[in-house]
Amino acid sequence: MKILSADIGGTNARVAILEDLEIKFLKIYPTSQFTSCTELLQVFSKEIKGALPKQIVICAAGVLEDEKIFGTNLPWVVSKKDLIERFKLSKCALLNDFEASAYGLLAVDEKRLVTLKDGKHSLKGVKIVLGAGTGLGQAILVFCSKGKWKVIRTEGGHTSFSPEDEVQIELLRFLREKYGHVSHERILSGKGLLDLYEFFSKKEGKASFKKVPSEVTQGAKEGDEISKRALLLFCKIYGQETGNFALKTLPQGGIYISGGIIRHILFFLKESDFIEAYLKKGRMEKVLRDYPIFVVDEPYLGILGGAYYLLNSSMTKAS
Repeated sequence: MKILSADIGGTNARVAILEDLEIKFLKIYPTSQFTSCTELLQVFSKEIKGALPKQIVICAAGVLEDEKIFGTNLPWVVSKKDLIERFKLSKCALLNDFEASAYGLLAVDEKRLVTLKDGKHSLKGVKIVLGAGTGLGQAILVFCSKGKWKVIRTEGGHTSFSPEDEVQIELLRFLREKYGHVSHERILSGKGLLDLYEFFSKKEGKASFKKVPSEVTQGAKEGDEISKRALLLFCKIYGQETGNFALKTLPQGGIYISGGIIRHILFFLKESDFIEAYLKKGRMEKVLRDYPIFVVDEPYLGILGGAYYLLNSSMTKAS
């Protein structure tokens, strides 16, 4: 059975045709080229030279309310009703992008999981997934009755950043001047990595000339000191927030880190203070030591998760 699964982020949209959970055709588009999800799907239909499948799932970064997704870093409103009417669908589902990533944990090949930290692993325990990309996504996966898994979507990336040392206090002041409220997403995102580079550049009395996050990661690889400091602090705060999320959810099924950035900094993450920062929770350190941490090295996790949900849900039929 053919289905369409789209994973729409703030920067790129990935659209795929799948048969069950196998990707048969995939295209990646910059979202800046489009004004709506409908326009995106119309262009994709021309790529496949035929009608779209009648079963579609759209996974997008934003708040899901009343069968609509309101984009956070992309000014789109995706309406289930509009998609059903426009493309004559028999089945349609909308998911938050990290809701889809969480379902993707049930479909991803285990060979795509890189162990960052060993721990006790309960097959039916709570799993959490978080990941930095254009924004910072977080979701929870819970085992329910009749062998079903349920995802609890969150907007946890927008919780307030709390500094843990003098450098981070300086960083908070720097970011507060730019944004007012400073969330974890302001740091743990592509734009956040650039802000970290600017922060350290200003501390050194230098101009900030990095324009895209990949320039910072490449600079760190090449030994640029300011890039390395930015990436090290990024990893440390990533660890801190991973520990925060874990204490709120007690993920005996494991912690899974995904997102576009993590796959590009894995070389650096293993050498950083990520694990030390994750564990630094005082009396709760012994609790956090029990949980395994994995990096999900699967670029199409959201597409797989959306497809898994569509194939396993009875709540997606068009009406």
